[in-house]
Amino acid sequence: QGIDLAKGADRYAGRKPDTKMHERVIALKSGGCSIAETARLAGVSVSQVKRVWAQNQTKDKV
Repeated sequence: QGIDLAKGADRYAGRKPDTKMHERVIALKSGGCSIAETARLAGVSVSQVKRVWAQNQTKDKV
């Protein structure tokens, strides 16, 4: 109801990305840390690390 109406009126933007967390994950992963170690050090889930890393790899190819 409400979200669909807001999306239709271009007022629903969703959550803003946490760019500091993204930078931290990319720096740790680029530095040679494993996915699990990166998740532990950055304080996020393994799936979040995979998602951020995949987005970063796709962005680099373009």
